[in-house]
Amino acid sequence: MRPVAATVGATPRHPVGTTEPTPRGTPMVDTSASRRDAGGTTGTQSVDRALQVLLQVAESPPPGLTLAACSSILGYSKPTTMRILRTLEARQFLRFDDELGVYTLGLATVQLGAEYLNRLDLRRAALPSMRALVEETQETAHLGVLSGTDVVYIELVDSPHPVRVFSRVGTAVPAYATAIGKAILAWTPESTRSAHVPQPLVARTPYTIDSEAALEADLAETRERGYAIDDQENREGIRGFAAPVFDFQGRAIAAVSIAGPATRVTPDAAGDLGARIIETAGEISASMGAPGNAA
Repeated sequence: MRPVAATVGATPRHPVGTTEPTPRGTPMVDTSASRRDAGGTTGTQSVDRALQVLLQVAESPPPGLTLAACSSILGYSKPTTMRILRTLEARQFLRFDDELGVYTLGLATVQLGAEYLNRLDLRRAALPSMRALVEETQETAHLGVLSGTDVVYIELVDSPHPVRVFSRVGTAVPAYATAIGKAILAWTPESTRSAHVPQPLVARTPYTIDSEAALEADLAETRERGYAIDDQENREGIRGFAAPVFDFQGRAIAAVSIAGPATRVTPDAAGDLGARIIETAGEISASMGAPGNAA
């Protein structure tokens, strides 16, 4: 049954001049002007009140919040709270559960969240972390995505060294021969992975993985340590490390790498650079809404 707000003339539960108690541990808001009826507030105050109610319902544990709980927690009168709740419900930001008598989030909040996540710009989200990575390591950072059996670089930040990895945005290289490609492939479901691996695997350098069995073993090692290694497999004299970037659904949608001349980026640097690239990929993933356990 829907709650009914107290009407004018009803006997107050508390003496005049006092406020209803707030449950221990619940946050309070500014209660100076906010206790006046919504009809007497400005548009900005009304919007602010509605958002506070919406956020409070969102932060509450299941099954939701009653009218009385919303009113008490927010410090608003029940008539004011009721008007806000019904407006939010009419716009589908909230849903009222008749059986339990509580308000929960509505369909509009799901639609807004999904639209926000769909509009996230991967390149823009990645650049701050890539720049910080290059500033710290002084090597070149790449961001790449799968396209068929290739990896396409969609962003890069150059090393300040005169001798460095030279590449361009838009360059496509075989996924199996790069750290970025192997980082994405390692977290791609087996059911779809084969579509991104050409047959046969053509060796691009003396170090390129050229058998399916060897590639599967390398991908298993990649998943175990959390990052992929390009040990001069795409270009001789270039070594790099890459980790996957996940989206809000936990899918590996890209990878970020750090690479440089093999004379500077030595095998001994794997531990430090590997940890740093995992950290960078985690930062980008978080900005893309990835769940904390995506990897």
